[in-house]
Amino acid sequence: MTTDLATRPHPHHTAGTPTAPPRPVRVGILGAGEQSTAHLLPALLRLPDARITVLADPVTARRDRLAERLGVPVRLNNVAEVVASGQVDCIVAACPPQAHEQIAAAAIEAGVPVFVEKPPAVSTAALTELAAAAGTAGVLTGVGMNFRWAAPIHRLRQELTDPPHGTSSMISVRHVASKPTASMWDLPLWRTFLLAQAIHPIDLLLTLAGSPVVDIQPACRLAGSGIWLGLQLQHANDAISTLVCGNQAPRFEHRVEVTTTAGITATLNDLAELNIAGVNADHTGPGQRGTSSRWRPSPLDVGYDRTGFGGELAAFCAAVATGNQFTPSLADLVPTYRIMDQLCPTGGTR
Repeated sequence: MTTDLATRPHPHHTAGTPTAPPRPVRVGILGAGEQSTAHLLPALLRLPDARITVLADPVTARRDRLAERLGVPVRLNNVAEVVASGQVDCIVAACPPQAHEQIAAAAIEAGVPVFVEKPPAVSTAALTELAAAAGTAGVLTGVGMNFRWAAPIHRLRQELTDPPHGTSSMISVRHVASKPTASMWDLPLWRTFLLAQAIHPIDLLLTLAGSPVVDIQPACRLAGSGIWLGLQLQHANDAISTLVCGNQAPRFEHRVEVTTTAGITATLNDLAELNIAGVNADHTGPGQRGTSSRWRPSPLDVGYDRTGFGGELAAFCAAVATGNQFTPSLADLVPTYRIMDQLCPTGGTR
């Protein structure tokens, strides 16, 4: 039996959906590079409750061209000028991780909510220090982990919260790409790969398991520019999660599979198609019949909700306006960083 999931409520249309703020949230953008222009700025421009009031980038020609195109009135050079301008309710930054550390520290000190793209920091020590400072100051923080907010991931999590589906017992993620194969951010290739690529699926495993890790079994290899990473995690709720990740695939592939204690298997391919299969509870024994359901994003989906950029920025701006919490915060990423610290490759250099 096949059921179309398209008629079910969209995962964002839940009791937890942020309410509209009383006025548009004033957003200051730090960074006019590729990540901002390709993902964050287009997603923010679609939000009726957010308004970009400041754009800052030390490369003034690039900044001014983008600000002119978007009609952003205030153009500055750095985070100190942004927090001193009085023209922002929050900061959204897409820069190298070293700059994220500086931006987050300055925003926290000034009491300004701050959202930084991944990776939020170079090291676990730096991230932990920033998270502690934000907690002490009571400043809202966010990290751009768009896979958490992708509409198909929300749909998957919504399906798995249905009590008859049981609880997650086995979670596997295959996340492979053709990059990075060269160092970035003045970091060794191995650390570059962890912060640029592996951070997403590791964080997603923790999110889907919903339970702390009690045991880690990694298998890692670095040979020249080729990286292979295998990881098995045992969680406190007895769930097991596994990861296959690398930079030697001909194209990007992302596959999630979750098996539950009730014998349900949910499979999500490339954030594009979700299939859920299981045994019909009304038909047991030798003649038992299976059930399956399928969901695909709407053809009208422009992509920013499907890939998570729209959802995470909408939720962060709503949290700024209402004083609610946002996840993932800087503190929420610390467990992901601690797992990455335990991944040590054989061969090559870190």
